[in-house]
Amino acid sequence: MRVLITGGTGFIGSRLALRCVEQGYSVRVLGQENTPAESENRKLIEQKGAEVILTSVTDRKSLLELVKGADIVFHLAAAQHEMNIPDQRFWDVNVTGTKNMLEASLNAGVKRFVHGSTIGVYGSPEGMIDENSPCKPDNIYGITKLEGERLVLSFKEKLHVVVVRIPETYGPGDRRLMKLFKAINKNMFLMLGNGKNLHHPIYIDDLIDGLLLAATTEGAIGEIFVLAGKEAITTDDMVRTIAGQISRKVPKFRIPLHPLLIVATILEKLLRPVGIQPPLHRRRMDFFKKSFTFSPEKSANILGFVPKVSFKEGILETAKWYKEKGLSLKLKNNEKPKKSEMGMMKSSFDLTAKIEEFDTFWEGPEDVEKGYSTFGKFYRSNYLKYLPADKQVDILVISCGPGYFVNMLNQEGYTNVIGIDSYAEKVNFAEEKNLNCRVERAFDFLENNHNPFDVIFGEQEINHLTKDEILLFLKLCRKNLKDGGILIVHSLNGANPITGAEALAQNFDHYNTFTEYSLRQVLEYSDFHEIRVFPLNLYVFYNNPLNYVGLLLDKLNALFFRFNFILYGKSNKIFSKKIAAVCRK
Repeated sequence: MRVLITGGTGFIGSRLALRCVEQGYSVRVLGQENTPAESENRKLIEQKGAEVILTSVTDRKSLLELVKGADIVFHLAAAQHEMNIPDQRFWDVNVTGTKNMLEASLNAGVKRFVHGSTIGVYGSPEGMIDENSPCKPDNIYGITKLEGERLVLSFKEKLHVVVVRIPETYGPGDRRLMKLFKAINKNMFLMLGNGKNLHHPIYIDDLIDGLLLAATTEGAIGEIFVLAGKEAITTDDMVRTIAGQISRKVPKFRIPLHPLLIVATILEKLLRPVGIQPPLHRRRMDFFKKSFTFSPEKSANILGFVPKVSFKEGILETAKWYKEKGLSLKLKNNEKPKKSEMGMMKSSFDLTAKIEEFDTFWEGPEDVEKGYSTFGKFYRSNYLKYLPADKQVDILVISCGPGYFVNMLNQEGYTNVIGIDSYAEKVNFAEEKNLNCRVERAFDFLENNHNPFDVIFGEQEINHLTKDEILLFLKLCRKNLKDGGILIVHSLNGANPITGAEALAQNFDHYNTFTEYSLRQVLEYSDFHEIRVFPLNLYVFYNNPLNYVGLLLDKLNALFFRFNFILYGKSNKIFSKKIAAVCRK
């Protein structure tokens, strides 16, 4: 099978060319090389074995020769995104160029001509749209693409033609959506309007499936098809999905749309006549304005086309590609690994906590990347003073999560640090920062390890263990420490009259709270020595003036609690929300 693709150095054309090469077709691509993306696409498809010829569909004479020998033509070339060119350019490419391709295909005896059109022919429709919905294009691109469709269908008595209306298309290779990713990733995205307008995007692999069906299905000849993705989605949900997949907060700022439309109209009228690309134009704001929902009935019944990729799945694959291209993204791992897979292996120790397990780090901040800074400050202020001065000591961090404590130790010059956590998704963040963290169950690791450590640090609270489990954990830690080795653990403080009882009750997997006395008691019972129990200070972010107020109130509360405890014959001195202990084997 010999395939010719126009617009083949663009996003859709290049990915179609790659698929056709994979399927063993002989592929000739006609395209342009006006951008770095087009140059990259050209190199990629040439490396895979396609023939690339740089030419324009407006060059009628060359097309007569280039189309010869083709069995199938996919006509995807179009003037589409250019805003600083005269309308005549759209007519030349989208109408005259289409006519040139039709005549060349007829002359060459092409067996199937698949014309790539656009949902832009509908203009600004309402409700569910199908192939018979009225076409009312509202810009020069849509107007000329509709005229191109009419030309194609006028050839249906002498050429096997098919028209495919293509919606917003995304996936690996798409660079238009990268702007949206960048804005969300940098927390600079602004929602224009209410975000309730609908999109019906299609993932690139699904679109290519549909194009190939249009080229090979007998019943498709002479028909128009809309190929849409698996689901329609609001702009709000689209942005929320992208933000979720790259571990960013959902943008909250909104700007009224209509005033910007007025500004865009003025800029277009002023700048287009002098050949300047407007920084703001109406077609760009269609993203926030127009709503599209398409019926899948015709494409399903005639082509057997059923899209497979959800927007959430497709966005993750798109984000992976953007990351490969150098965009700094924190990707979310959407796989929910079973406890027997991906490091969440079944433990030989059947611990009680099942919702918030002991050997994985608690949720932490919504912005994982920011946590490396905030938790770093917290750990430095509270724990660094208790660590050995020797930076060559062997340190184990249990329940390390994204590697906050491991990262802080590395920054402080400690060179022999390992972190373990039972949840692969959290460890992925650490691995992306080249931190020495891996997926392990804490109790199993401690049971089977034969290389003792100088320091063991528990990053999860021990109150996620029952009393018997705490004693076993301490026994395993002692077994894994060198003589004189240091253990650091922490827990919720039951002595705090405000948060103590609430901390125990607010989490189903909190089984204990400790006081200075009881934490010391259990460590002594487990044969640890040189025990020091200390408060964990939350107010360590001194760049915020309000933290000084919080620190003052915390001290005043502690004095008040201390006085009242003395009245009842109690000697408690530590009333912080959490307490920690450092001790030696």
